[in-house]
Amino acid sequence: MKTKIKTVHEETDKSSDQIKVMGVLYCSSIEEDWKDSLIYVYKNNTYTFFETIDDMINYLFGGGQKMKRAYMPESEFDVFYDADFIDGKFTEKLKWF
Repeated sequence: MKTKIKTVHEETDKSSDQIKVMGVLYCSSIEEDWKDSLIYVYKNNTYTFFETIDDMINYLFGGGQKMKRAYMPESEFDVFYDADFIDGKFTEKLKWF
């Protein structure tokens, strides 16, 4: 399977000393009729991915650390984002906690 990813929505929070970006990443298959999306937060050169908006909100504002999430440095994410396609699903490239 070949997958392509793209950002479909982003919001930037500049209210603190650190810029934080929250967004939606759209993942779709090039060869098959398959699609998915992930919610992400970007800060400190790291992306944190969540499967649901609820998990992201609870992680950011609820203080809980037990939500399912995955981390990826910006440099690694950029390779996937700029590629013509990803071999397999993008979610398979993430290490979930």
